[in-house]
Amino acid sequence: MTKINISDDFIISGINTYIVPFTIEHARSGQYLKWLRDYDVIKSLNLLSYIEKPVSKHELEDYYNTIKKDDNVLFFALNNKENDKFIGTVKVSKIDLNLQMADIGIMIGEKKYWGHGFAQDILRPVCAYLFNQYNFRKLTCGMMAINPAMQKVFAKLGFKVEGVFRKTDYYEGKYMDHIFMGCFRNEFIKKCGSDNT
Repeated sequence: MTKINISDDFIISGINTYIVPFTIEHARSGQYLKWLRDYDVIKSLNLLSYIEKPVSKHELEDYYNTIKKDDNVLFFALNNKENDKFIGTVKVSKIDLNLQMADIGIMIGEKKYWGHGFAQDILRPVCAYLFNQYNFRKLTCGMMAINPAMQKVFAKLGFKVEGVFRKTDYYEGKYMDHIFMGCFRNEFIKKCGSDNT
């Protein structure tokens, strides 16, 4: 197997959320454009170009098309189970099936869902899927130092801080640290159990 293939009807469910493959319709949606033009949403994503100049619909479509062609990236739309509302994205990138590693990122664009455990709700089954279905030995993630809440989310899943890239990110006129975290399969199982598929 040289890449991970997922079907159009692929789904991973949490308790309150679920993810499905991100489509061109998601890329063209008003919600997605609104999130990536919202300073509060993008300020901790290290998307300096989006802050300096509002992103266009065309740029988001180009981004989708680029990701769609990349065998080392899986991109998902995050939805709220209660109302099937599109509320964010989950990205699995840097997929290396030889090293059995991948990187995970999440963006909850709908701000009213911040602080309600939605990130952990979906990241737990996503990690379980990668560890169990594809026998990944390690998952990684990274976040700007201004986002301690996300660091806590990943820590609850068994991720540990492996490095601090000093003053690598730029935020509101200042350079700041970038936190790099990693989690081995046994660390995830110790925190979350082995049956979270």
